[in-house]
Amino acid sequence: MSVEWFAVEAFRKGMIKVGRFVLTSGLESPFYIDLRKLYSYPAIVQKLVDELIERFNLRRFEGVAGVATAGIALASYIASKLGVPMGYVRSERKEHGTQSVVEGDLEGLRIVIVDDVATTGGSIERAYHALREIGANPVAALVIVDREQGARERLARLGLPLYAYTTARQIFEVLRRRGLVDEQTYERILAYLARVRG
Repeated sequence: MSVEWFAVEAFRKGMIKVGRFVLTSGLESPFYIDLRKLYSYPAIVQKLVDELIERFNLRRFEGVAGVATAGIALASYIASKLGVPMGYVRSERKEHGTQSVVEGDLEGLRIVIVDDVATTGGSIERAYHALREIGANPVAALVIVDREQGARERLARLGLPLYAYTTARQIFEVLRRRGLVDEQTYERILAYLARVRG
């Protein structure tokens, strides 16, 4: 599978939208990448996971931690394919029972943190600290799309490399070239990305 094929499929299936959107980070954006629909298309996910495993040598990790909620399904696919333990990090502490933030037995393991999209990196940073707190060893983060809005730099300060299958810029270059977004929309998105780049 190529980034080009993925970008076109994701756009055609409504996972990439153009308009005006407010992101989890509170930032406004002229586009939205919603990969929650991805798991309705298992053939695409399986191809993507195979490519992520090979490209980023994911076999060197001992466990996978998904960031709730969007990273959980991807983490499950990856962990299942690798045959390693999988857990996930809640967005907030559970109010009942064990009141845990991290679900799963990941203590002492070299972990890759998995999410679908990185914007500022805040969710991944919270997951990193939560995993450290329970004695896990998060050593890298993996996303499908890096929006290039500061996540890579923020995580680098923690010593956490960010692996991304593709970037927002690459996706929209493909969509413009394939005639799926017009030149004006493309220029507006590029200007936005240049303005908010971390």
